[in-house]
Amino acid sequence: MPVNQSPEYTKAELRYRAATTPADKLAGLEEMLRMVPKHKGSEKLQSQLKQKIKAAREDMQHKKKHGGGHRDLFAVSKQGAGQVTLLGAANVGKSAIVQALTDAKVEVADFPFSTHAAVPGMAHHEDAPIQLVDMPPVMDGHAQPGMMGAYRLADIILLVVDLSAIDLLDQFEQPLALLAERHLRLVSQAVLKPTTDPDDETVLLRGLVAANKCDTPGAMDNFEGMKELLDSDLTMLPVSAETDEGLDKLTATIYDLLHVIRVYSKKPGKPPDLTMPFIVPKGGTVHDVAELVHRELAQKLKTARAWGTGVHDGQQVHQTHVLSDKDVIELHF
Repeated sequence: MPVNQSPEYTKAELRYRAATTPADKLAGLEEMLRMVPKHKGSEKLQSQLKQKIKAAREDMQHKKKHGGGHRDLFAVSKQGAGQVTLLGAANVGKSAIVQALTDAKVEVADFPFSTHAAVPGMAHHEDAPIQLVDMPPVMDGHAQPGMMGAYRLADIILLVVDLSAIDLLDQFEQPLALLAERHLRLVSQAVLKPTTDPDDETVLLRGLVAANKCDTPGAMDNFEGMKELLDSDLTMLPVSAETDEGLDKLTATIYDLLHVIRVYSKKPGKPPDLTMPFIVPKGGTVHDVAELVHRELAQKLKTARAWGTGVHDGQQVHQTHVLSDKDVIELHF
């Protein structure tokens, strides 16, 4: 079966070929894989793209570890249920949010530019780990070279604004304009639907807004006024890194936006391990979890039993069985 590429795939390929940094090239490859038609005739192309993506990631990590070539200050290897990269102006509280939710070694200061490179930390929604990445600020619609590649690679972009600031609307509009210059647009949608317009080069990225410092005087009035004036479809949540107000709802919203589920494993005759869930995309199957356990053993999977949504406890299921959040599975190889 021939591979009839869509206009979206063609545009992604052109962006890949025009990329000048390793991060942008990796982003282009990942976008090509998302856009390639999924059928038997494209299996070879999908395999080639996956190999290129793996090689590109390994190359970036090798250079980062061994100092070879140019060191990318903003390249962070993804971990957990997804990577959330923070975006915003100086002193809006990006570092404070990361500090409040993770154990990352961030510098929180009253002066701008205390963050010079990407700083990752691990937050949690219940038992699901979510990687937050603090970033240097964008100022007057400008970002440091290399930062845009990190935003392209993120699973979610968290735009942070300061509800106590006079330039609150600018803090919202300028970073989004910066993304728009690179044909990037944030949407608060778990499932991204590519545009059907072949002339539209826009790439949709999942995003939401953390309106920080909601504990300050007049902050909630500013929040309501901001929502009314901007008339934006982006999800906006009032939070306070100082008092922790709204942070639990923020991580829960991020988890929902990541569009993933938690699946727990169980050994035969043993209770399930509820401490470290496997994370798979919504719609993931028993076979997907088996691949996370061991890629080669997954090919030898004989049977599986499941506990959870839509099954009787211990029911035998096929490897194509679609799992739900917090299901338990027992794999037999």
